[in-house]
Amino acid sequence: MTRYTVDGVAMARYLVDGLPPAADEVFERAEQGADVIEAPTVTVSEAIWTAVNKGTVAGIEVDTTPNAVLRGLVNDGPVQVAPTDEQDLAVCGSLIDHHSLHDALLVANHRVRGTEAIVTNDEEFAAENTVWR
Repeated sequence: MTRYTVDGVAMARYLVDGLPPAADEVFERAEQGADVIEAPTVTVSEAIWTAVNKGTVAGIEVDTTPNAVLRGLVNDGPVQVAPTDEQDLAVCGSLIDHHSLHDALLVANHRVRGTEAIVTNDEEFAAENTVWR
């Protein structure tokens, strides 16, 4: 079983079936219980904000509520909320000169939890193992 960390954009695109093949496969395997997708609270929050406030995701109009997004991702979906602890915060502190606060927390969670890769199309994560295409 492989574990992945996922960013907010990937989760929002998952909700509208707008993922590219490699990222979609990660989500499909998690839906089947073969792999695990983890997301720190900050990225789940970003996915909720994006789906509710942006109006469109991957060119698809979205009209939803925060609770519907949470249900689609976590309650009924394949995403597990990953805890953020003191070790994550320490690693985050070493990354804030190179990343935004949200990105630093995501990278820290990925590194501390030892996940295989980050599911993202964000070039800010080029130094990490990523899955997207």
